[in-house]
Amino acid sequence: MAITYLFDTVVTMKEYNRDKWWIDSNIVKPLEIVAETLNDALKQYAAIVQDKACIDVSKTAIKNKNKMYRDSKTGETKQVGYVMTGSTLFDKNGSGWSKQFIDLWIEIKTLIDTDFMEV
Repeated sequence: MAITYLFDTVVTMKEYNRDKWWIDSNIVKPLEIVAETLNDALKQYAAIVQDKACIDVSKTAIKNKNKMYRDSKTGETKQVGYVMTGSTLFDKNGSGWSKQFIDLWIEIKTLIDTDFMEV
């Protein structure tokens, strides 16, 4: 059965490059992806991000993703998504392009249809 996932992404430069390069943190817009599994949704996400934002997320990056956590209102820590490495090209002030690595902080939610008959 297909599941609808909402991917909400914040993009940042890698720590070592924050003073040298800048990227719009909202370059990747929220995405709804329908897939059978979260792994399939991540593969679709990578393809969409490549097409829409020119950010490459490799198969290795998906495989080596890091868990992203957030504290709840009750103080519990829970996983809300992943942090993955991507890469994109940056303009070197008209003298060519430079491939730089970035972090994609991806919060993932599962969407379900609302049952209005319960009201």
